[in-house]
Amino acid sequence: MTFTPRAPWADTPKPVRMAVAEALGSEIVGHADLHGGMSPGPAAGLRLADGRQVFVKAVSAEVRARNHAMVRQESAILDVLPASVPAPRRLATVENGPWIALVTTWATGTTEKVWTDASIAAVVHACRTAGEHSAPGTLPPVAERIFDFDGWARVLELGAGDDWEATFAGPAADLVAGWDRWTVGGALVHRDIRLDNTTVDAETGSAVLLDWAYAAAGAPWIDIAQLAADVVATGHALGQQSATDRAYRLLQALPPEASRFVVGLAGMWCIRAATIPDTVMPTISAWRRARSAALRPLVARLIDDLRASTRPAPSS
Repeated sequence: MTFTPRAPWADTPKPVRMAVAEALGSEIVGHADLHGGMSPGPAAGLRLADGRQVFVKAVSAEVRARNHAMVRQESAILDVLPASVPAPRRLATVENGPWIALVTTWATGTTEKVWTDASIAAVVHACRTAGEHSAPGTLPPVAERIFDFDGWARVLELGAGDDWEATFAGPAADLVAGWDRWTVGGALVHRDIRLDNTTVDAETGSAVLLDWAYAAAGAPWIDIAQLAADVVATGHALGQQSATDRAYRLLQALPPEASRFVVGLAGMWCIRAATIPDTVMPTISAWRRARSAALRPLVARLIDDLRASTRPAPSS
């Protein structure tokens, strides 16, 4: 996914590139620009004179202050993650004028364009591994990393946009209510599981989770629930019905709150598409709208399941 063109690494100011090399203790002898994501700053694989390959991302606060703050936030988070968490390791963070650059170990594997059964299995394992750890004490509760989860309630206030919303927005809002209570927990939560935030090594069947800026303490099922939503929203190699079926199966193995979480994500994307202007990333609203729409069949099924589970049993 590319929402805004990334500047090439070669256009990063020379003092920043020199500071990165100095922090790494080795000259940069080559690089390959990487694309995609939501930052305009450069991202690249660097080849060092000592033989190492590393990853770097950088941004100027003058270009986008929020992304600058997120790089600093992720730097601090990477430092407190246990070594057994499937995440890159921070090697250096360099600040030079308005610029900040984060350098990490290189994550082996590839980032696919759509989900496959193999990549789902690998990322599920990575999420479970991360969630088996207690969140470091410096991380905030997950409620501070979740935004616009009142989306379906706000859709009702704005007025349903079509028949589907008229039918399902009300029940969806009821199911998501109180999310700040039922997402509480002490597990390490990545909180931004998307296909483009992973790499999967096909040979080992293992995955690395990338972009840890939203990490928090929360319920241990949150990352797999978010994975289920992304399988549907991003798509599966076997088609959309397969994506929905795989996501539903994942959720059936989790507590009911995980299904409620997916309903909340769909509402979050729906209200953000409707109310946040595309002033920074021109395609972000269309992306959010498409994700919410793709989730509709799954959300309808989850609503039906969750309502059925709360209905009183018929008297004999």
